[in-house]
Amino acid sequence: MNGRKRRAPLPARRRLSEDVADEIQAEVMAAALRPGQRLPTEMELAKQFDVSRSVIREATTILVQRGLVDVRPGRGMVVTEVNGDGIIDQYALMLHTNAATFHQLMEMRLALETEISALSARSRKQHHLDAMEGALTQAQEHRDDAQVCLEADLAFHRAVAQGTGNPFFAIVTRPINEYLRRAYSQAFAYMAHQDETLREHRRIYEAIAAMNSRAAREGTRAHLERVMATAAHILGEEGGGAPMAPT
Repeated sequence: MNGRKRRAPLPARRRLSEDVADEIQAEVMAAALRPGQRLPTEMELAKQFDVSRSVIREATTILVQRGLVDVRPGRGMVVTEVNGDGIIDQYALMLHTNAATFHQLMEMRLALETEISALSARSRKQHHLDAMEGALTQAQEHRDDAQVCLEADLAFHRAVAQGTGNPFFAIVTRPINEYLRRAYSQAFAYMAHQDETLREHRRIYEAIAAMNSRAAREGTRAHLERVMATAAHILGEEGGGAPMAPT
C-alpha cells in the first residue's frame, strides 16, 4: 500500500516446555525405556534441565499428548505402551462434529482389513491361529451374551492383525475397534446379526489357516461389506455418524 515490500511473517517461537519435552523424549528413546518404567520426578527433572517445575509440568502434558508417557498417582510419570489410544478420541470428535460419517469410518476399515487378512494368511503363526480359534469358540459358546460376543469379535480382529507380523497394523486398527467398543449401545441390533458374523469369521479363519490370501481377502471384504450394508438398519438412519457395534 505504501510501496514497501511486505516482510515474511516471523516463524513462531517454540516454547521452552516444547524443547524440554523433546529432550526428555530423546533420553527415553536413547535409554530404551520400556512401558511401565518410571521417569525421574518433577523436581529431579527441573533440576536436570535447569527450569522451573511449571515448565516440567507443561512438558509432561506435551509428552502425554504424544502418547509417550502417562502420569499415575503415586508413581509419577511412566513410559506408556504405544497403542493408538489417543486416536480414539479423534475419531469420536470427527463423528460427533459431523466432520466425517460412520460409513466413512467403515470404508477405511474395509480398505485396511481386506489386505491385513491377506497378509495374515501369508505370515501368521500357530499362536495367532490359536487366538482366532479361541475367539470363535468364545463367541459360539456365549451366543446369548452380547458383551462376551463383542469382546470375542474384537479379539478375533486383533489376532488377524497381529498375524501379519507387522505391529503397525495392530496399532492402526485398534483405535477403530476400540472406538466402536466405546460407542456400543444397541446390543439387540448387534446380536441380530451374530450368526452371520460367526459364519463370516469362521470363513476368514479357515482361509488364513490354509494360507490362502485370496480367500482371506475375499472373505473379509464380503464380511465388512455386509456390515456396511446393514449399518443403516442397525443405526436407524442412512449412513449417519451415529455408532454401531463392531462385528
